[in-house]
Amino acid sequence: MKRRFLIPAAAAVLLAGCAGIGAPTVVTLDEAELARLVAKNFPLERRALEVLDLTLDAPRTTLLPQSNRLATELDLQAVERLSARRYQGRMALDYRLRYDEAAQAVRLADVRVQRLQFDESAQRLQPFVERLGALLAEQLLRDAVIYRFKPEDLEKAGRRGVQPGAVTVTARGVEITLVPRP
Repeated sequence: MKRRFLIPAAAAVLLAGCAGIGAPTVVTLDEAELARLVAKNFPLERRALEVLDLTLDAPRTTLLPQSNRLATELDLQAVERLSARRYQGRMALDYRLRYDEAAQAVRLADVRVQRLQFDESAQRLQPFVERLGALLAEQLLRDAVIYRFKPEDLEKAGRRGVQPGAVTVTARGVEITLVPRP
């Protein structure tokens, strides 16, 4: 599964926001921009436990400003490698975002699978699949880098005396606070 699926335009926005006198101290990516950026990186394919081939597609991302989180719902297809049986389903998860200064990256944090459900053909597997799938998804996505800033972009921002700081989900979108460089 690709581990980078959000905010690839953040560096350009970061630098544009720093360009002038009185530059903004917050860069905002609205919900429509987030949806567009997320959709560009799907479908995602991943093998789980060498038994299932999983495909995640059609992401739908929602802002959860009351909890400073994002929610993403995905279509899920699982194919058993031994029997070639196919199962269709949906997965819903939510997570925070954080800026990791040492890695110069925006990472997922506190990933929680809220729902993992398959169609009727997988009902016999449902309790097992739900528990195992939720654990696997949370493990795979914990601290996933969703965007790594280019060193030259951060260097340009640094010359302007700022660097990325807190990443906050608001009703307007995802806000990256630009803070004075120490």
